[in-house]
Amino acid sequence: MQRSLDDLRSVLLDPNSQGPSPVYTVTPANTEGWVNQTTIEPGKLGEEFTKTFGHYHTVNPQPELYRVLSGNGVLILQKKHIKEGEWTPEKVDEVLLVKASAGDQLLINPEYGHSWTNAGSEPLVLLDNWSYGHSDEDYVFIEKHKGMAYYIVDSNGQPQPVPNQNYKDLPQPIWATPDQLPQSV
Repeated sequence: MQRSLDDLRSVLLDPNSQGPSPVYTVTPANTEGWVNQTTIEPGKLGEEFTKTFGHYHTVNPQPELYRVLSGNGVLILQKKHIKEGEWTPEKVDEVLLVKASAGDQLLINPEYGHSWTNAGSEPLVLLDNWSYGHSDEDYVFIEKHKGMAYYIVDSNGQPQPVPNQNYKDLPQPIWATPDQLPQSV
């Protein structure tokens, strides 16, 4: 599967941005224990670094494990706001920004929506163990809010979060390292 620049316009800070296309490709992993390989091209989409569309695990609320094979990226995680058993998609309880590079392994718990940004000058290559497939419902809340809670833009070569105004009461993002993420579900 490939995602073109046109496929991502609905989740960009500037939907009229120019940049590489395809932006990223997902293929079967040819490494034992992994299901998918995602390659995100380097470059910019306007002010933003190249990125994946972003999604939640709504239909199959299971954890997902990633390993960075090569490159440098930022994983954005946004925790669902659930009150009295009801999810409010325009609010998030926590936003974590995790800088990751080759060799890092990151576990994503199912209550977090997530997206990868390529903040480097070479392709960002990721392996994951997601074997459940995705439905449109996994992507619809990200698209409805025109992206993740924060856009990751280039600020003098460094990733800088910019709030997405389509969310309410955004918490300040917290920069974290891969080892600060939960290591098990």
